[in-house]
Amino acid sequence: MNQGESSPPGFFISLIVHFRNFNYIAQVIIRFLIIFSSLFIFQACSNIGQDNQKNLAELDKLYGKCDNPMRTLRPIEYKICKDKEKAAGPDGVVDDPINLTEIFDNINNPRAVYAASDTNTYLWDASLKTLSPYSIKISDFDGGYIETNWILKNEFPNERCLIKTHVVSPELISTGVNVNVICEKLINDGWYLINQEYKDQEKQLTLKILSEASTLYQSSS
Repeated sequence: MNQGESSPPGFFISLIVHFRNFNYIAQVIIRFLIIFSSLFIFQACSNIGQDNQKNLAELDKLYGKCDNPMRTLRPIEYKICKDKEKAAGPDGVVDDPINLTEIFDNINNPRAVYAASDTNTYLWDASLKTLSPYSIKISDFDGGYIETNWILKNEFPNERCLIKTHVVSPELISTGVNVNVICEKLINDGWYLINQEYKDQEKQLTLKILSEASTLYQSSS
């Protein structure tokens, strides 16, 4: 081509086509690299998560779930966790909050039992939920007091029990609620108080209330 002569249009068209092809290939490669990198990062994070869960389980066995340094528990959560550990049987499972049949059976076959503030809303709601299977006689939010009607079982027509709960703290703390179980026995057409304590049943009810209160608090946060 002589100087001063214009380049054939086909030359520029060819360059444009090659440039566009190169640009398209580059975009495909970049997209492939992005997808590959994302999959690699996801897999790496998944492996890290599995390793963390494995390490957490191993530390639970070493220190105990409540005292595992990798777990961050608030004071009330730690208290509930420790109480559940103490209340759990050999299989590590906490029994139901209360077993009225067992209470009535204990009346006939007694055995050794081991040993007004503002109302916290979470403890109050948790107490109502825990006692919901039973008929409520008194429900005084201002006083933080709940009392069931007498609870009767067909299997034990001569015994009856009631449950009292008292929320004694405006704060959500493990000592913010008291539970009492009171039972009576029918003798000569009269009901007489059973001189017996039900510490285990009261403890199970308290743990249930604290656990429900903690769940309600976390749900509202």
